[in-house]
Amino acid sequence: MITIYYHKEKQQWFHHNPSASYTWGVQEIELPFTQNISSTQAFLRLKGEKVGPIVGVLTNKAVLEKLNVKQRPLLELLHHTLQEKGGLLALFAEETMSHHFFEGYCFDGAKKQWIKTTLPLPNVIYNRYPGRKSETKKLTSLHQKIKGKHIPLFNSAFFSKWKVYQLFSKDPLLSSHLPKTYRLTPEIDIAKLLQKHSSLYFKPINSSKGAGIFRLSSHKHTIIYQDHKRKEEFSSLQAIDLPRSAYLIQEAIETQPFKDRRYDLRILAHHKDSGYVISGVGIRHSPYQSITTHTLNGGSISPFQDFEDEVDTSFLSSFVNTCGQVLQKSFPLVEEFSLDMAKSAQGQYYLFEVNAKPMIFDETDIQTQGAKHICNIFYKLTKFLD
Repeated sequence: MITIYYHKEKQQWFHHNPSASYTWGVQEIELPFTQNISSTQAFLRLKGEKVGPIVGVLTNKAVLEKLNVKQRPLLELLHHTLQEKGGLLALFAEETMSHHFFEGYCFDGAKKQWIKTTLPLPNVIYNRYPGRKSETKKLTSLHQKIKGKHIPLFNSAFFSKWKVYQLFSKDPLLSSHLPKTYRLTPEIDIAKLLQKHSSLYFKPINSSKGAGIFRLSSHKHTIIYQDHKRKEEFSSLQAIDLPRSAYLIQEAIETQPFKDRRYDLRILAHHKDSGYVISGVGIRHSPYQSITTHTLNGGSISPFQDFEDEVDTSFLSSFVNTCGQVLQKSFPLVEEFSLDMAKSAQGQYYLFEVNAKPMIFDETDIQTQGAKHICNIFYKLTKFLD
C-alpha cells in the first residue's frame, strides 16, 4: 500500500515518493508528487504503477449537504473497511461529475468529518442513490458521462416489485415461496380477491421501508382496514377510499408467532465467487397489532441466536443463492440485495420483499460482515485483488 495526501488549498491529492510515478482513476491520470505532507491522508493499493481503487458512491446533493450533520454509519464503516486494505471511498452527486474528474466527499480520519475533494473518475461506482422518483433521470445522465470508460456500476437501480415477482414466479424453487400477488388495476375485482384470500396487503410499487402499506381483511359482514396509524371497520369496499393503480395486492400469510408477536427474517446477501452468500440474518418483531415489522414503524430487534433452532439456514442459503442467480439474469451487476421473509403457521417459508439497496442493519456483526463483502466486490470489479 502507499499513502497519499490531500492539500485543501491546491484541491489535489499527492504522493510523496520522489523516485516513483503513479497513475490512478479509471483513466489512469497521473498522481502528482509533493514533498509536503498534510494531515488528510488515505491508503491505496498498488498494482504496478497504478494505485487505487477509487470507489465512487452515488448519492444526491441533499445527502452531501448533511454529511457532517447527520451520521452515516454505513458509509463510515465502508470507508474504514476499505482503508484497512487500501482504497478510497468518495461520495458524489451526478451533477458534480465531468468527463475526467468528479467532486467527491472523502472521510478524514484525523478530523473525523467528510471533506470535499477533487478526484479522477472512479474505478467503480456503488449506487446508493436514495430516491426512486428521480433515480432514472440521474442514472441516464450518469451513464452518458461514463459511456465508454468501462466503469462498473452496481447496483444499477431500485428493483420493480412487480418485475421481481414475475421473474421469481417462473422459477421452480422460488415460485412456491411467494404469496399470491396481483397488480392493482381499475379492472381488478378486490371483492373476489377478499373472498379467495380473506386478508390482503396493498403495497405501493415504488416505495420502501413499509411506507404506504395497508391491509384489508374480510370479517363476517365488515371490511377491516388497517395501516400503521389506524384500524377501522367499514360496511363495504365502496366506503373505503382505495388507490386505483401503482399498487401491488399481496395475499396475507399467517406467520408463526414468537411470544404472541409476528416476526420477519431480514436477510443481507452479497455476490461472492460464482454465487450469492448470506452476510447475516436479522430478526424483526412487529409491535402488537402492527401490519409490518419495520423498526421505523415501531418494530423491534431480537438476537438471531434466540431463533437459530427455528431457522433452516441451509434452506435459506440455497434460496438466497437462487434469488441472486435469477436477479442477475435480468438486472445488471446485482452484487447485493436483502430479503424480507417469514415462516408460515404451517412451517413454509415465504418471501415478501426484495430490496436492491438494503437498509442499514442495526446488528453490528451483520453490517461489518456486509461491509467486508462489499469491499471485496470493489476489489473484484476493479481488479485490485490481493
